[in-house]
Amino acid sequence: MPVFNYLATDYTGHKIKGRIEAKDRVSVINSLRKTQLIIISVTELKEKEGGLLRKSGAISLEDLVVFSRQLSALVKAGISLVRGLNILFAQVENKRLKEIISAVVSKIEAGSSLSDALAGYPKVFSPFYINMIRAGEFSGALDTILERLALYLESVGKLNRKVKSAFVYPVAVISVALLITSLLFVLVIPKFKEIFMTLGVSLPPATRLVIGISELFKKFFYLVPVIVVILVVALKWLTNIPQLKLAQDRLKLNLPVVGRVIRKVAVARFSRTLSTLLKSGVSILAALEIGSATAGNKVIEDALDKVIMRVSKGERIGESLAENKVFAPLVVNLIAVGEETGDIGSMLDKIATFYEDEVDNAVLSLTSLIEPFIIIFLGVVIGGIVLAIFLPILQLSQLVGR
Repeated sequence: MPVFNYLATDYTGHKIKGRIEAKDRVSVINSLRKTQLIIISVTELKEKEGGLLRKSGAISLEDLVVFSRQLSALVKAGISLVRGLNILFAQVENKRLKEIISAVVSKIEAGSSLSDALAGYPKVFSPFYINMIRAGEFSGALDTILERLALYLESVGKLNRKVKSAFVYPVAVISVALLITSLLFVLVIPKFKEIFMTLGVSLPPATRLVIGISELFKKFFYLVPVIVVILVVALKWLTNIPQLKLAQDRLKLNLPVVGRVIRKVAVARFSRTLSTLLKSGVSILAALEIGSATAGNKVIEDALDKVIMRVSKGERIGESLAENKVFAPLVVNLIAVGEETGDIGSMLDKIATFYEDEVDNAVLSLTSLIEPFIIIFLGVVIGGIVLAIFLPILQLSQLVGR
């Protein structure tokens, strides 16, 4: 779809510049007029410029939360979908989201449903989001579904922040430690080497080793960023191979302490997603397929694929999960109870809440366990380097004392 630059003014005379993706120039003019803007100029971008524009601009989870909640409020107030989207178009600050809203309005005016219009942007709106909107359109409860989407996205964001917070401290400390070590090897140790050579001191093996590493590091220092980039690219390429991705995810689940956190995060995501979808009227098989994709671990996804196959043949979810041995007995039993009582959505909500709290506790435990290892790492590496440098000085002072 073509992309257009526009220049307009609002009712106060303030000039507004922007870009819109639309089927033609007339659609752009109509969309802008509906937002009460006075159009000054509309120009179509070249295909190359438009392609770059579509790839640029990120839409955060917070942007989607605000978009979903505001659209829910507008629809609930009885405002038509097109008018509501036009109101959001005038308010949204994110340029990429602004472009998408404009294009979605054009598609709806051409006869598309909201879910079909949003499906044209899979990198922004996930299959989960699209299926939720489709369920809302089908049931006539789009405002309620949009509010549930906002709540779900908020809970996902909160869970992601918890997990990231567990690794921020150790990564920051280790990064600083590596920076200090690099400075020691590049700037400090060569100075001491010159002093030792001037004095003609016999160097201990540890000091010779540190000086040797320093010389190599200083000689090939420029290669370090290149090696890091190559390693990152190689790891990304390797993880695209299904067998290696499966092995990597299996290793993650079996890691001490960290593996438990990953498993709990996966259960919390799956349970929250499945609950939200089922409560919104999405079929059980479609909900399971979308829920398995949100687990974030290939081992769990494969196990859930087997569950989907068994459920499609008429088996219950609880029984199918019990056979796979991936989820804890607590999860399996609660889901089985939910199926028996006919209220599986509420039971899944309880599982999600329980495991989100468990992630909180696991993150605190992980942080407290990592701290001693960081201290030991700093003591061994930096302390060892400093000791190796000062050993000849101690020897020299002993000789002088005699």
